[in-house]
Amino acid sequence: MRAQIVGAIGGMVAALALTTAPAYAGQQQVRQAPAAAKLATAGTSGGTAGALACGWSPDGPTGQAWYNHCGPTWVYIRVERHGLDGFTRCVPPGWTHLGSTSVIKYAWYNGHTC
Repeated sequence: MRAQIVGAIGGMVAALALTTAPAYAGQQQVRQAPAAAKLATAGTSGGTAGALACGWSPDGPTGQAWYNHCGPTWVYIRVERHGLDGFTRCVPPGWTHLGSTSVIKYAWYNGHTC
């Protein structure tokens, strides 16, 4: 019983971390996500996340910002920009390119479908 409670709490903490802070802790995996996503979703209309992180995903080596929506429906995300106003964008399941990380600061699911 204790192991189940500890596992559930760990899962909630991990989910909270993915939705409230940039995913810098696992940077090596995040950096590889966009290239892997292109392979995983080639020839499909969206694809699934598999073992890759859901949500905001800055790709350090290329300087590009991505958002990986792991759910089955289109959703609105909030995109924050460095020194500019943010905006809301409707994204499909799978990977969405947001632009350069020099412009895009962060993105998150705002709780609404589109």
